[in-house]
Amino acid sequence: MKIKEFSLERIQSLYENLVELNLSDSGVHPYNLSDLLNEEQQRALLDIELGYGWTNGSVELRQTIANLYPDKGPDNVIVTNGSAEANFLMVMSLLEKDDELIVVVPNYMQIAGWAEATGVKVIETSLDESKGWVPDISKLQSLVTDRTKMITLCHPNNPTGSTLPLSEMKKLVQFARDNDIYLHADEVYKGAEFDGVEIPSFVDLYEKAIITSGLSKAMAMPGLRIGWLIGLPEDIYASWQRKDYTSITTGAVSEYVASIVLQPDARTKILNRSKQYLIDNLKILSDWVSVNQSWVSFVPPKAGGMAFLKYALDINSTQLAHVFREQLNVLVLPGDVYGLDGYFRVGIGAPTAHLKEGLARISQYVSDNYDIKTSTPV
Repeated sequence: MKIKEFSLERIQSLYENLVELNLSDSGVHPYNLSDLLNEEQQRALLDIELGYGWTNGSVELRQTIANLYPDKGPDNVIVTNGSAEANFLMVMSLLEKDDELIVVVPNYMQIAGWAEATGVKVIETSLDESKGWVPDISKLQSLVTDRTKMITLCHPNNPTGSTLPLSEMKKLVQFARDNDIYLHADEVYKGAEFDGVEIPSFVDLYEKAIITSGLSKAMAMPGLRIGWLIGLPEDIYASWQRKDYTSITTGAVSEYVASIVLQPDARTKILNRSKQYLIDNLKILSDWVSVNQSWVSFVPPKAGGMAFLKYALDINSTQLAHVFREQLNVLVLPGDVYGLDGYFRVGIGAPTAHLKEGLARISQYVSDNYDIKTSTPV
């Protein structure tokens, strides 16, 4: 099987642990276990038997996750090793060779890359930056053929942090329903909306919606590697059959912690911490963009742990990211990994001191090395 390199993950895995200031992450600065568990829970964790659990996730955890979605039960849920495995299983369960998949870009391109490798035809349609990074639903119908099986998007969006108004979500649902196709949404940033109003899930709106989510982004626990897939029971069962061929099960320790942090009060407390962290850092980034508006701009994100910055410098985004890494010891994510040169992604979930210092180094470098009036090197 031929598969294209997943350039986003490759850049991060190569460099994020080597730089002094990592601004490439899209999540919130993670918790320690001691921040999440009280003394009694910590003692109980030490007594966990490290055996195999339920291969689709414990009944307790699946019910806890199902409680986050109206009218869903354990059979609508499979627990996975991160949302990445959920995406993988979803492709393997619902898409076949020569099916067509509409991908709303920019997006986290794992699904597109894996689907293409398995013989699925991937068709991209772009978000409209001029309208706040929302899809032009009127263009979608022209992409549909009798082979179209699914449309997939990231909502809230990675890398732009945009969200759809409920009216636009309903239009997208109606498009999927009219064409009898699956609507997949990666919802790992759901719960980190800056206005404090959590958007509904697509599975709340559409019978053939299937969503991936997890604890890595809005919940700030990537090290637990807990994700999930929510959908129709028959589709979830099909993904369970595929999981028997992959990781088999998640970790007993991770499932124990997940069952605690996904209880309503704990989840609310964790998400409030994430939102405050992100809102404070977004203010810092917005002020920095204002000062540097001669060469950088952005549509402010509405949710999630990142912002997508447009720059007016005469250099490719991957080259620029490597310059920042090599000369400033700062890692950002180039727009190239989303197929959009002329942008770079900055994580606003980074520690505040890191964000301030990284941005200061970047602006000083640009001031020292570019004629901003012409956007060319000096």
